[in-house]
Amino acid sequence: MGKAARAATVIVAVLALYVTACVDPQEVSEIKSKVDEIQAQQKDLLTKLDGLSKGQKAILAKAPAAAAKPSRPKEDPNKVYDIPIGESFTKGPKDAAVVLVEFSDFQ
Repeated sequence: MGKAARAATVIVAVLALYVTACVDPQEVSEIKSKVDEIQAQQKDLLTKLDGLSKGQKAILAKAPAAAAKPSRPKEDPNKVYDIPIGESFTKGPKDAAVVLVEFSDFQ
């Protein structure tokens, strides 16, 4: 087991050296510069968002309170509605004490 562990360690070390040797320093520096540029853009955006948030809070603080929504008028359950039937289809006697009217739309 000791020889196998040493062999594995040697293989890993050789692979690490190989991968390190394949990396181009110019590419690494280009990637770092792009990352720095993106981080600077993110900081600018966060600064602008913070300013917008403060401006919005200031506007909301100056705005008058919203007027209370008017309440719905109280319905009278005893009110009688006179709805002319005209030539509409009816079922039952014409002089009924109660008439049910249905409004519908056939679309």
